[in-house]
Amino acid sequence: MSTRAIYLVIFLFSSFVSSVFGFEPLFDTWISYDVERYPRSVFAADLDLDGDNDLAVATFSGVTILKNNGAGTFGSKIDYQTGAEPMSVFASDFDGDGDQDLAVVNHQGFNVSILKNNGNGTFATKIDYGVGGTPTSVFASDLDGDGDHDLLIANYGSNTVSVLKNNGDGTFAAKVDYETGDHPSSVFASDLDGDGDQDLVTSGVSVLKNNGDGSFAAKIDYAAGGNSVFVSDLDLDGDQDLAVTHFYASTISVLKNQGDGSFASKIDYPTGLGPVSVFASDFEGDGDMDLTVANQSDTTVSVLKNNGDGTFAAKSDYEMGVGPSSVFASDLDGDGDPDLSVICMWSYVVSVLKNSGDGTFMTGIDYATGSFPVTVFPSDLDGDGDQDLTVANYTDSSLSILKNNGNGSFATRVDYNTGDFPVSVYSSDLDGDGDRDLTVANYDDDNISILKNNGDGTFAIRVDYSTGDAPNSVFSSDLDGDGDQDLSVVNRWGNTVSVLMNNGEGILTSKVDYVTEGWPISVFAVDLDGDQDQDLAVANSHYLSNTVSVFKNNGDGIFSTKVDYTTGNYPISVSAADLDADGDQDLAVANYDDNTVSVFKNNGDGTFADKIDYQTGVSPISIFLTDFDLDDNVDLVAVNRASNTFSVLKNNRDGTFAAKVDYGTGLIPRSVSASDFDGDGDQDLSIVNSTSNTVRILKNLSPPCSAKPGDANRDDQILLSDIVTIINFLYKGGTQPNPFCISDPNNDGQILLSDIVYLINFLFRGGPTPIKSGVCCL
Repeated sequence: MSTRAIYLVIFLFSSFVSSVFGFEPLFDTWISYDVERYPRSVFAADLDLDGDNDLAVATFSGVTILKNNGAGTFGSKIDYQTGAEPMSVFASDFDGDGDQDLAVVNHQGFNVSILKNNGNGTFATKIDYGVGGTPTSVFASDLDGDGDHDLLIANYGSNTVSVLKNNGDGTFAAKVDYETGDHPSSVFASDLDGDGDQDLVTSGVSVLKNNGDGSFAAKIDYAAGGNSVFVSDLDLDGDQDLAVTHFYASTISVLKNQGDGSFASKIDYPTGLGPVSVFASDFEGDGDMDLTVANQSDTTVSVLKNNGDGTFAAKSDYEMGVGPSSVFASDLDGDGDPDLSVICMWSYVVSVLKNSGDGTFMTGIDYATGSFPVTVFPSDLDGDGDQDLTVANYTDSSLSILKNNGNGSFATRVDYNTGDFPVSVYSSDLDGDGDRDLTVANYDDDNISILKNNGDGTFAIRVDYSTGDAPNSVFSSDLDGDGDQDLSVVNRWGNTVSVLMNNGEGILTSKVDYVTEGWPISVFAVDLDGDQDQDLAVANSHYLSNTVSVFKNNGDGIFSTKVDYTTGNYPISVSAADLDADGDQDLAVANYDDNTVSVFKNNGDGTFADKIDYQTGVSPISIFLTDFDLDDNVDLVAVNRASNTFSVLKNNRDGTFAAKVDYGTGLIPRSVSASDFDGDGDQDLSIVNSTSNTVRILKNLSPPCSAKPGDANRDDQILLSDIVTIINFLYKGGTQPNPFCISDPNNDGQILLSDIVYLINFLFRGGPTPIKSGVCCL
């Protein structure tokens, strides 16, 4: 076959083939998606008719649509205008054209907005209909038996439910109001009495039976209180039971149907604090309906599994972002089980929790620490070849050691005393005996403690060394080039960085202090100017500073006067790595008050270009740099204290970063580190959650790369289709094959036309075999 013919085949084939790679989650926990301010309600439905469930979210200013990419991840939001302060959203085919339209109830507008679907998941301009006073909830159902969906609105302010009958074309007749109990905040329609029509229940609890024509009898009240109601056959007896949340009691009440639409006395089950939303679904696939509850006050979602008879096991809680206010269950990733969508009102996000298939949800694994953990450091403490954990616990002034069992799970912690209020810990071999010792900064004692390793991952009693005022961060490296590990410590109230030299035996000599800017809070040591010694980068958090200071090493552990670079507001964590693969160390700084991370590219001599800022979650407090996706480029993770998330920003291979993806943590995360805990070749995460008193392990989901170099489409063969995949990436806007090295068969660190030629020669001309490159293709 001639080369010309080969290129012709490639051209024709590539005209019909495009590279389509969906967004794949990197870690085994929930993912958050940004929406507009103060989201209140979520509904899942197939809005664009592509066979998966999309999300509609009612926010303070409108309704936000997030379209499903097909695997339970979602694209960028699209916002639509509604009335004033929308509170609840419901999707249904109101006009009978086969797609799902939206109804959004507007709390301050005293109306409901109808947005008709254009057939592709985009929506026409709203049409408003009047309802009762301060409406809070909307539900759609065929109330009058004419084959179309009518509307029900719970009116919190007027103690009524409004019924708006569908005219058959998606327009609605004027409301008819029915009296309910006090302050109904939720409404649901179902056939409660088994007569074939849809009755009403509000969260008071008030039941209004359908007269058969879409009009309703007077209410019947049940003593259950409540602010959210869901109807389902919970005890599998063929009739519809009630589940009602009670905010102040922190319970969910189950009222069993007696078969005629009347209900037995409630049975209460504990939930988290302040439950505001309930949904029933079969989470574990055993044929009965379980319950999930959003708990606004303690930032959790509770799952209560059905015992099979309409009684429920004790709750399992999942920590979420701030202010869970609405929960919805549906199969988002197409694997046949219901996943959860949760509104976190004060975080301005909707979060997606994937079902593991057994009714548990992916959130990582938590291990108990001491009280109020603030930092975590992974290293091999016991010399068995796997990565153990050291956690500094601020409130009880201790270090927790959690030894790895060899598979990424961890043994129960062993605690060691420190000085008062430890805030930073580092593991390194200080005494040259081949094992990892510990150094901890004690904020309130103005000192650091050294705990020497006994050789088996247990530690001797600490030895303390004075620092400056309020040591906040410690780093270990060979600063004077004598082959042992020295220490650098930033002193927050002293406005200094202390350098303490090691005498080779793990004993520190007198400190030398260097003046920083105001409130130094984080230090990192690395060779910034390429002269083979360790320089220092210090983040200065005072609002009049907002800088990162660079101290260049003179070669002997003495440092020149600092050079300052402007960061965002309240820089709180600094790290360094070669982000643009040009052979020098760049800087990344988390800016707590700006919700950003600033990247400073090295000019090659230890000076830096102006910062480039990237958005993170709310209040980033700790960052870590490493390659998470096995493409041989350094990515960035920032843990976000105020939103209970961490943001992953993937490297675009040039030191710029893609938009963040936010993943879930425990409550008030404070520190993040990465290491290969389970020995599968990729970087997992450890995150300490200060309020939860846990360290969470999050396994990296990147598949082990057994892919062959040259196998760009990862079908385990090297064929013409791989050449087409590379052509699509280079010339047709296709997504970069992952990992990078499989599309770089000549191993020159770039994907170019030369790689296409290399594969052509290999496939058709007896050329050399594609070259293995880095860990991703081992």
